[in-house]
Amino acid sequence: MEKVEFFFDPICPWAWISSRWVEELVNQGALECTWRFISLRELNADKDYAISFPPRYPEIHGLGHKLLRVAALARQEGGNEAVARFYSAAGREIHTNANRETYLNGASIEPILRSADLPEVLEKAMEDELYDSTIKVETELALSRTGRDVGTPIISLSNHEDVSFFGPVMSSIPRGDDALRLFEAYKTFASFPGFAEVKRSLRFPPNFL
Repeated sequence: MEKVEFFFDPICPWAWISSRWVEELVNQGALECTWRFISLRELNADKDYAISFPPRYPEIHGLGHKLLRVAALARQEGGNEAVARFYSAAGREIHTNANRETYLNGASIEPILRSADLPEVLEKAMEDELYDSTIKVETELALSRTGRDVGTPIISLSNHEDVSFFGPVMSSIPRGDDALRLFEAYKTFASFPGFAEVKRSLRFPPNFL
């Protein structure tokens, strides 16, 4: 069976779409996924947010980082499956249900934890810098595989000599046979050692359904 590592920041809408494609493949029995962390706040730590990003991005990336702290504690308590449940619940609430502003304004993440069948006490990790070292190590691991001029998601294909790519970046979630066909194409790219990038800047608005 194919095995992948998926590096995510839960605040990124494009990573959320890509993660639902991967989850579709997991549910079809096409692959196994290990969920790992990449922090957009950590990735952009050397940038001046006032110059490089639109307003509120410090808060947006900060929220993503805090959610990764919770994910790190969830992994510590319940392994990869707990991370998967937490990310699924957080992504649905923030992106699919369009409640990002609620959490940017300081609302408790207890509804997310309940939806993920995780203890509400895990919320304490949001303000705990103890988990930052884990997030930093995994962020650096992801970037060591792709180079630094990327974002999230990063996917590593362990059955293809650990080839890693940033992306795919998609505006909608492939389902059924479409999900499988895209993954076959992804593996084909991975089979060429010199392959680096296919890209266009034009994007449709994200569709999370």
